[in-house]
Amino acid sequence: MVKVLKIAITGKGGSGKTTIAAHLAKIYATEGLNVLAVDSDPNLNLSEFFGYEGIPPISKMKGLANERSRLPSRFIRMKPYVKDIVDRYSRRVSRNLSLLVSGVVEKVGSGCLCPENALLRALFQEIILKRSETVIMDVGTSLEIMNQCTLKGINAVLAITEPNYGSVSVTRKLLSYSNQLGIKTYVVANKTRSRDDFQYISQKFDIFHTIPYSEEVQRSSMSRKPFVDNGKFYKSMSRLCEKLGRD
Repeated sequence: MVKVLKIAITGKGGSGKTTIAAHLAKIYATEGLNVLAVDSDPNLNLSEFFGYEGIPPISKMKGLANERSRLPSRFIRMKPYVKDIVDRYSRRVSRNLSLLVSGVVEKVGSGCLCPENALLRALFQEIILKRSETVIMDVGTSLEIMNQCTLKGINAVLAITEPNYGSVSVTRKLLSYSNQLGIKTYVVANKTRSRDDFQYISQKFDIFHTIPYSEEVQRSSMSRKPFVDNGKFYKSMSRLCEKLGRD
């Protein structure tokens, strides 16, 4: 596999998006691709998946944000220098896999008018449009931090959807937003236990891929070894990797 992929993983909390993001990153790295996993979910669960806790996210580095984004006039530099940030602040997980904890800007309604937001927007543009490694981003339920140009540089946005009303409702909103921007978003049905579960989601969306409920994943989530390397879940994740590479 030689195609360089840029993939954003989104969905309701608890849908399994972080588990899927982590396994995608690890499988691609195992296949020999250079992979950057980006944790831009407010809960920062992806970094814990890889055994890192307490890493300060880029969004919380006010000194860095002010240095790069704030002008002496107190105006905001909308295109701050970010080319060195991945290399300086990412953590090496394995030979082909690195982790960057970007975080998100939590100020409601701040738009582009704060240095942290300007820094993250420029950083995501650097990661998606300019860097050459495969990127797997856990973006939570918010795509707004990335501008339209950056989103159009992404090969696939995966909306992870469970067979329940809350998850379906969030996915519907995500699809509406991405459709407004002209961004292709693929629905991945996760934790399906039966034909009824599959039909519940498929009646509402076109399903790109289905991942069955996994006891192995449930057990691993209670341990310090969250990755699953066998069973139906892993086989389904491997097929998802292949489909994304072909699409």
